[in-house]
Amino acid sequence: MISRTRGYGRPSLLLSLVLSAFFCASLGAEEPREKEKKSVVQAVVGATVLPVSGPMVRRGTVIWKDGKILEVAAELAAPEGARVHDAEGLYVCPGFVSIVAMGVGIETSSGNIGNGLNPWDRELTIALANGITTVQALPAPFFGGFGQDGPLYGGSNSAVIKLTQGDLGGMLVKEPAMNYFSLPTRQLELNYFLLRERFKQAKAYLAKRAEARAKKATAPKLSSTLKLYVAVLENTRPTVFSPANNHEVKIVLSLSREYGFDAVLNEPKDAWMMAADLAAANVPVLVKSRGPDFDFNTTGPLFEKGQMAPVRRPAAFVRAGCQVSILPYRRGISLAGLAGRDLATLHIDAAFAVRGGMSNDDALKAITLNPARTLRVDDRLGSLEKGKDADLLILSGHPLDYRSFVLKAFINGKLYYDREKSRIYREIPLTGDK
Repeated sequence: MISRTRGYGRPSLLLSLVLSAFFCASLGAEEPREKEKKSVVQAVVGATVLPVSGPMVRRGTVIWKDGKILEVAAELAAPEGARVHDAEGLYVCPGFVSIVAMGVGIETSSGNIGNGLNPWDRELTIALANGITTVQALPAPFFGGFGQDGPLYGGSNSAVIKLTQGDLGGMLVKEPAMNYFSLPTRQLELNYFLLRERFKQAKAYLAKRAEARAKKATAPKLSSTLKLYVAVLENTRPTVFSPANNHEVKIVLSLSREYGFDAVLNEPKDAWMMAADLAAANVPVLVKSRGPDFDFNTTGPLFEKGQMAPVRRPAAFVRAGCQVSILPYRRGISLAGLAGRDLATLHIDAAFAVRGGMSNDDALKAITLNPARTLRVDDRLGSLEKGKDADLLILSGHPLDYRSFVLKAFINGKLYYDREKSRIYREIPLTGDK
């Protein structure tokens, strides 16, 4: 088991950074990064391009400069003098966006994540090798385990970061990214009454604050109790709820409708029965496509209670019109133990959703454009479109094919992973290699 000590001040952080930098260098993580200036025009030509926001482009070309996409089209010649990446017979798609990642690219357990970014984290190379270029980073639990998983909690301590290995300046996209709101699970009816009272108090505070600002007077002091409630009502970022049952889903929908904030549901296991209501309310869902909480039988008490196998849930939500983002089985990178059950298998989790009835297009969207939309960064990320960030992958095959490898990963137009120069997966032959 590998765990990292967090939150004990600068000496441990400095040691961690030094060790991480040494580890990354040993993996060849620094080798792929380009040395040329940003102003160089680059182009991928001859690929099967999956823009996600539009139809597949055969023999497609993607052109970018200064970190921004200039053009995506079929049979388009690269500009004269451009650095050309020949991708004939290969696939190109946006970099994957993990809607949740714990302890990846950060060295902090509390406070602002932006102050604890670690571009030399050894796990960035592993994530890049598996196509993940952007994550919503949350602090890992103090005692990291297999995959460094842990509960989501109340608060706003999260950030959208890019996995720009060795480049601190390119990492932070948005902070904070989301509010995380824990519903009371015991004595729900009583606590629901108290919950509504807190929201009423927060609404009254916002009215008093607006009145004070209009009069150019001092705003009233905000109590620590109401801080999260006020953040939810301000709606500058979406709020994530993790309902334990459909009764709690109804509570979230009621509060969201009454107070006008954007809600997101994290792992609403039984809410597929209410998927049409969620779609009508424009509430995105974050779901896993595999897990232990299912029964293979289609009859019996579990089925009668409405339980559905995780592999089928994403498709059920999509059919109802919900915006679905696929969650990894675990939210961290595991360097030991349960390999194949962590953040590094995000694309495989999307492939599992296809097995459960999702289309390839919807499954790819669930790990690219949909999480970018849920995080409110889709103006920059999640698809290959003119004007968006040049975050893209060149792959040996379709991104959801388990045999495919990421050959190159670009972020902000710069190369951060090159399979030929990195030790990650380099020894494994590509399909068709002898």
